Amino acid sequence: MTDNMTIWDALSKTDPSQTKPFSRSGGFKGTAVKPIWITKRLTEQFGAIGVGWGVFKPTFQVIPAGDEILVYCWVECWHTKPENTFYGVGGDKVASKRQSGIFADDEAFKKAFTDAVGNAFKFTGVSADVHMGLFDDSKYV
Repeated sequence: MTDNMTIWDALSKTDPSQTKPFSRSGGFKGTAVKPIWITKRLTEQFGAIGVGWGVFKPTFQVIPAGDEILVYCWVECWHTKPENTFYGVGGDKVASKRQSGIFADDEAFKKAFTDAVGNAFKFTGVSADVHMGLFDDSKYV
């Protein structure tokens, strides 16, 4: 292990009990990592949020898309010291069209923010094994 890979290697392996399968329309399936577990791993590695790692104020954009409304979130995150910044983007549907009518999700902004933070910290190696597709192979898990 080189010094360049110290953080990555410390954060890259995911406890299978902290994952859950998901599927999206169109047949896309995958493995999601529980967001609170990511927070725990970051705290173990860097210390408390706001001290060893953190997130600056998020930016949201709401976009109408036909019968649906989307929300995107951009975040600037940091670890070790606030100058070590990197970015993440997340999104969700505020309103989606269903067979029964329009469904409004009052947690869409929270989900977009959580998604953005998780996507940002992928750059540090958090749950890299999941994001590299290794959880798709039952021999690995």
